[in-house]
Amino acid sequence: MEYHYQRRVAFSDTDAAGVVHFSRILCYVEEAEHALLGSLNIPLLDHGGWPRVDVQCSYTAPISPESDVNVCISPDQIGRSSIVWKFDVSSGGKLCASGMVKTVRVNTDGEPVALDQAWRDQLK
Repeated sequence: MEYHYQRRVAFSDTDAAGVVHFSRILCYVEEAEHALLGSLNIPLLDHGGWPRVDVQCSYTAPISPESDVNVCISPDQIGRSSIVWKFDVSSGGKLCASGMVKTVRVNTDGEPVALDQAWRDQLK
């Protein structure tokens, strides 16, 4: 399963060099993840949340302000309570960043909880 999320880069996302700050790219990935989960009616904050426990990203090209960005995100591994998302971020047909984010479903006490089977089925 692949999900594509598009957005336009805001000037406020850029740094002093005039390109998107590296941390904002991870925000784009999170936006894509939230859009995907929302499209599947998988709750973000209902009785807990999805903290990030591992993030890896390789940056391969800068992104300019006012550019259109495409984030392709997909579940790579689904564990008992976790999902490892792989992602690619591109702009103008050029790969700009790629990596992975591991999230864990937790309850309101911050304890990991098993993913619903319905969610697993939707993510395959």
